[in-house]
Amino acid sequence: MKAFTKSGLMPEVFNSIPNPIFSLDKERCFVLANQAFCSLMAIPFTDVAGLHIDRVFPPELSIIFKGKPGSANNKEIQILTAEGTVNPFLVSVLTANYKERLLEVFTLKDLTEHKRVEESLRESEALYRTLVNQLPNPILIHINGNVVFANDLILGITGFSKDEIIGKNVADLLTDPADSKNNAVFKNLTGDSFVEEEEFEIRTENRKVVIKNFLLRNSKIKYKGQDAVMTILIDITERKHLEKYVLSRVIETEEKDRKHFAADLHDDLGPILSSIKLHLGLLENAKTPEKNREMLDICNKQLAEAIAKMRIVANNLTPRLIENFGLEAALNSFINTMQHEGVFEISLKSNLKGHRFPKQMELHLYRIVCELINNTIKHAGATNASVKLNYAKGLLTLHYTDNGKGYNVAEINSRSSGMGVGNIIQRVNLVDAKIRFINRKGKTEVSIRKEL
Repeated sequence: MKAFTKSGLMPEVFNSIPNPIFSLDKERCFVLANQAFCSLMAIPFTDVAGLHIDRVFPPELSIIFKGKPGSANNKEIQILTAEGTVNPFLVSVLTANYKERLLEVFTLKDLTEHKRVEESLRESEALYRTLVNQLPNPILIHINGNVVFANDLILGITGFSKDEIIGKNVADLLTDPADSKNNAVFKNLTGDSFVEEEEFEIRTENRKVVIKNFLLRNSKIKYKGQDAVMTILIDITERKHLEKYVLSRVIETEEKDRKHFAADLHDDLGPILSSIKLHLGLLENAKTPEKNREMLDICNKQLAEAIAKMRIVANNLTPRLIENFGLEAALNSFINTMQHEGVFEISLKSNLKGHRFPKQMELHLYRIVCELINNTIKHAGATNASVKLNYAKGLLTLHYTDNGKGYNVAEINSRSSGMGVGNIIQRVNLVDAKIRFINRKGKTEVSIRKEL
């Protein structure tokens, strides 16, 4: 210490320290103070030695430095600085001999930036928790299968309180209570077996009814320095119900098509074939060549009619024109078959010019137009109908109208029969298109839009 003092190194090193440092003797008077401390307290460097602690600090602070030696260590204090701000400082204390005097040396560490960072972290955490709790999905964070964080939505699903959830094994927390051993889904959340997505369901006690369906999305994250998994639960119950509804409507549509096919065979082909059989039987009793020719002519005409009917039935089942030539050609063929000369006229305007679309989409649009035309003929009391197809800039539009009396779509769709409107809407949904029913001057127009 003497060597430093004599050489002048002691003041130079002492003043180079950025933290405020000062020392007090047993009378609580200043012996040494560095430049950082003098600047903090606005005391001239040459005047600090010999000052009593009470003349530098206010009473509520000076008492801290007058207690038992070392008692001020790790105390946090607030100091009014020369700039007029009140800053937090942490006090550390050590004892040292200086010129054969035992001194207490105090170092002040400015905590302002540290406090600012702490406050920023607290605000960020509070914001994070608020955002997480505002999300529409339950969220869990777990380490080695044990929950370390859960947002508020988990409470409503599990029935546990926050205190009960933290620390609980995720398999015990979410396992179906009606089948508590079925927790395989939660064994795939760690290690090499980690899966990013998996479905999970909760059923009633008798296992017959699904109460909730969830999609679990899992992500590996760092949580407070540890490897963790964040699990987001997405309620897909409604989606599952919709999938079942779509499937039931598809099956219903298929069943309707089968009934229609059976009716065509029974009502159209059946009588014609029976008539052919009858006339062939009459050939056995024909007395003259003229009678034979007459019976054969009748059979030939009825066979031609049967063949034509068979083609219509086959076309209704699977329009071969769609597979070979596309939507426009198939609609032209159907419209030519359906028109009643002088009674009902159908016009088709199209700019497709042979343009092809996905097979299923063409088939659904074909069925939609067929259903619309059938509705018009059976229910609208119309004399003409118009079909317009337009494709431009990735947008396919189908516009249908007739001069009939129109109908209330909501009312008709609520009936069990539905006049095919339900089937039309179902087919539109299957191709992910949009449909609008427009009532204009008492008649109903239908507009379908499909982006490609």
